[in-house]
Amino acid sequence: MILTHENMYQGVSPENTFVARTDKNKLLGVCTVSKRNMEMLFPDCPTQYVIRTEGDSSSLAALYGAAVARIRMLHFRKATPARAYAEVNVDDEESLNVLEALGFQMTDGVVRMYRNVTGEDNYHLLPPGCTIVRDFLGDPMERRFFLERYNACYDLHNDEAWLDEIVSQPDFARLLMVSTEDLAGELLVWTENGKGVIGMIQTARRWQRRGVASYLMDDARLYFKSIGVKEMQMDVWKSVPGAIPLANAAGYMGDKPILVYPELEL
Repeated sequence: MILTHENMYQGVSPENTFVARTDKNKLLGVCTVSKRNMEMLFPDCPTQYVIRTEGDSSSLAALYGAAVARIRMLHFRKATPARAYAEVNVDDEESLNVLEALGFQMTDGVVRMYRNVTGEDNYHLLPPGCTIVRDFLGDPMERRFFLERYNACYDLHNDEAWLDEIVSQPDFARLLMVSTEDLAGELLVWTENGKGVIGMIQTARRWQRRGVASYLMDDARLYFKSIGVKEMQMDVWKSVPGAIPLANAAGYMGDKPILVYPELEL
């Protein structure tokens, strides 16, 4: 097996792309390393290195090993906390075994949680000076501002086409909490297979720990009730501080992961 650096994907440098081939140049697999600054989600560990692989299982050990070596070089002598994680399907035992042998911990992942749509009122207090607005992200300026906030939060580069796909989901709506001065928080909802979906929730930094997320999640419940939905779901990233307790407090239950993110502290 031969490992090379190649220009395979737009936005990922050849130095962060590892390609495994046979001696006869047959492609076996590809692995990429991406660096993200996710201070809004992980203030105590903002630097995140993401590993993604695809291809034949015979190349996994070499590709993951090369990715970890690259990450350690990128973070060499850095004083800031960081972690590396790999995006892995729950049933991909081969990848999980290789990552565990490299020292990754199987502690992080995305959990899908559910609750029934019951009740008539919002059980939380609206923060003083705030009001709730519902829209459908149809205004071009609002769309641009939303994309800027979302991409800044997750250190991504999603474009209008990505947002078009989200907005086109059945029963899509955006729930906003606004004050006289700024945006306190926002939440996207839609339906899939008859279930209500909370697709994304963001709280502005200065409004955190003031009940914004709790109120918005309950308002989402009332929105789904108004359109006749009986059950709602949300996907929660376990490592995001406070995410699981927030979901539990809002009545969501469930602990079955739909994705796993083996992680390595640096």
